[in-house]
Amino acid sequence: MASNTRVGQVILKGGLNLAASVLELDPGECTQLNNYEVNTLGRYQRCLGFERFDGKTAPSSVIAASLPGYPFADDESEALAIASQQEVLRSLILPVPGSGRVLGCFVFNGVTYAFRNNADGTAANLWRSSAGGWQPVSTPTLLPNGRYQAVLTNFTGSAGTKEIIGVDGVNKAFRFNGTTFTQLTGPITPDAPTYVEVLPSQVLLLGYRKGSLVFSGVGDPTKWSAVDGGGEIAVADEITGLAVQPDNSCAVFCRNRTYVLYGKTKADFNLTTLSSSTGAIPNSIQSINDSVYLDDRGMTRLNRVQQFGNFDMATISQKIEPLLKRYAGRITASFVIKSKNQYRLCFDDSTGIVVTFFGAEVAGFSTFSFGHVIRTAFSSEDDSGREVVFFGGDDGYLYQAERGFSYDGAEYQSTMRPAFNHVGSPDAKKRWRKVVMEVDTPSSTPLSVTPDFDYSSPDTPADRTQFITATGGGGYWDAAAWDNFSWSSASTFTADIYIDGVARNMCLVVNCRSKSAPPHILNSFLYHYSPLGLRR
Repeated sequence: MASNTRVGQVILKGGLNLAASVLELDPGECTQLNNYEVNTLGRYQRCLGFERFDGKTAPSSVIAASLPGYPFADDESEALAIASQQEVLRSLILPVPGSGRVLGCFVFNGVTYAFRNNADGTAANLWRSSAGGWQPVSTPTLLPNGRYQAVLTNFTGSAGTKEIIGVDGVNKAFRFNGTTFTQLTGPITPDAPTYVEVLPSQVLLLGYRKGSLVFSGVGDPTKWSAVDGGGEIAVADEITGLAVQPDNSCAVFCRNRTYVLYGKTKADFNLTTLSSSTGAIPNSIQSINDSVYLDDRGMTRLNRVQQFGNFDMATISQKIEPLLKRYAGRITASFVIKSKNQYRLCFDDSTGIVVTFFGAEVAGFSTFSFGHVIRTAFSSEDDSGREVVFFGGDDGYLYQAERGFSYDGAEYQSTMRPAFNHVGSPDAKKRWRKVVMEVDTPSSTPLSVTPDFDYSSPDTPADRTQFITATGGGGYWDAAAWDNFSWSSASTFTADIYIDGVARNMCLVVNCRSKSAPPHILNSFLYHYSPLGLRR
């Protein structure tokens, strides 16, 4: 290699940045980062998959040691046997019975429940997951086409009296203890609350249309009169969400304003205006330490509005503002993955945004494309205390997120397009010779890499796409878990990507298309180049 070859290092971090000019972008930021997420360490990690769910054995639970023929003659035979058994199990899992989209879901005592209209669309039914699939739950007759929201609560404080309180905007509020489903008669007509929350002081809050917020007496969600400690607060705008905050106050989000309700009971309630000009878009509000939500001006966290007052100062989404503008009015759902400190916002074309937080700050943005429009989503804990995330869509299936390495049996593509890198001299030509890519992966991962030059200029000849297999899973003696590392693999995979191009700048686009490869992490690039002088 030529003696004047130089090396420039890029640490891949910072996430998606669609708002900065090409010279403002940090070298590790991206202009495309799809089906990758920024992990809690700031690196780019391929998103986990999802799979259909009804309580039967999950396809992702298949392990080679439980299959006939184990041990297999080679890795290919083992992979085929696993994939075959996964497809058998997947074919046995059925949609929630009925018609139309999944209307809502919740988890109670480790069991997952889902609502869906009946076959002719005249009523909504509730179903319970089980080892045998969906089982009906007895309820009063429910009007169809609601959008269900539910919270887990306990009005007595006893460990055995937990229950679900839910609303759907069409029927009365309900309470469910795993056995009995009853409706709560509220004080407003029509009695069809849209949002629900329960204060730590055991006061039930219901949000109704036309800006009515009602609260029950302490410890009794059936008492609404003033003599029992209940009452009503008018907020002068359509309520779009309620969320208890870490200080035990409750945020009351409206479409164009935001309030905070302080106090424990009617005697000391104090509704304070946080913002009289900005609010929250429906279906965008989630709690991750404090509330994260979207308004017409962007995405923010409630504590930033409290800190800065001016919403423009409080906005955290400047880097993806063009994307949010494109999807204005097209939000269908949102959910959080607390174990990853992530907030996800879903759109009506089956795509969405992933926001990873590091403490109170944003570690990075990315996007996902599930191939299913997410209409409802819910995160909770199973009976072992592990976080579980479910979502439902138009096809009637309930899916469990963060499961397996496929999108319900289908392969999916992850793409990373980093910023064009000029290695410190934006208007000087270079001969690009090699890129060394560093990847962490627990096993074999197929990758394709494509060099791109001069901001994708048609006047600069393109280089070829190269296909590599990243291998990993290596470990250190007395440091790695036995049977969880490979003797013949390095702890970190590096690949030398030889290229041939003359340009002012370049980027290396990385793609992964697979339905069996576990998530890998893209760490860094080393660019090898030779300076050629200024562009004339």
